[in-house]
Amino acid sequence: MQNLIICIIASIIFGSIISIFLKLAYKKKGKDFNFKEFRESFKLKNIDIKYILIYFISLYCLASNLELKNVIISVPFCFAMVLAFILDTVFMIIPDTSNLIILACGIVNNVVNFSKEQFISSILGFIVGGATFWIINYICEKITKKAGFGMGDIKLLACLGLFFGLKGIIVVMLLSVGISAIFSVIFLIYKAIKKIKGEYIPFGPFIVISSFIVYIVSYEKIIHLYYSVIDKILT
Repeated sequence: MQNLIICIIASIIFGSIISIFLKLAYKKKGKDFNFKEFRESFKLKNIDIKYILIYFISLYCLASNLELKNVIISVPFCFAMVLAFILDTVFMIIPDTSNLIILACGIVNNVVNFSKEQFISSILGFIVGGATFWIINYICEKITKKAGFGMGDIKLLACLGLFFGLKGIIVVMLLSVGISAIFSVIFLIYKAIKKIKGEYIPFGPFIVISSFIVYIVSYEKIIHLYYSVIDKILT
C-alpha cells in the first residue's frame, strides 16, 4: 500500500512535468529549452492526463515490490526513461535531462546500496556501456560515412551502465539489439507491403524497454533463463 501511494503521488507530480516537457518539445521540435521556458509553460491547461497514467503504470511496474529506499530512486529514474522513450520515438532525440537524471540515480543507488563490488561494477558498467556503442558508431562512420547510433544513445547507455553495473548493462545492450532486430524485420516487411521509404527507427526506445525488463526481472534471472534455454537446446 505504501508503494502504491508513493506511485500515485509521484505520478501526479512527474506525469505533469512530463506533459510540460513534451509540450515544449513539440513547439521546439525536440530541441533543448531552458528552465525559464519550462517555468512559464507550467500551467494546468498544459497538463495531459495520459502522461500521468503512462508514468503511473511504468513506475508501478518498476517499484511495486521494492524497498522504500529503492522506490524513491525509481521515481526520478522512471521519469527520465519515460521522457527519453517518448522524445526519441517522436523526434529521435534523447534529452540530456534524461541522461543526467539517470546518472544521478546511479550515483545515489551506489551510495544507498553501497558495496565495494557494486561500486567497481558500476564504474565498469559506465565505461563499457558508453564505449561499446561509441566504438561501433565510430566503425560505422568510417565504413559507411553514416552514424550507426546517436550520441544520445551512447550517453544513455553509459549512464545506465553506472546504474545497473557491468553485468546489468551487458544484458541491457544484448536485449536492446535483440528486440530492435526483431522489430526491424517486422518493420521492413511492413515497409515493403506499404511501399514506405526513408523511415528511420530510433534505438533509444529499445534501450528503455530493455532497461525496464532488466529492472523488473533482474539481470541474474535473465542470465539464468538464457543458460537454461541453451542447456535444453544442447541436451
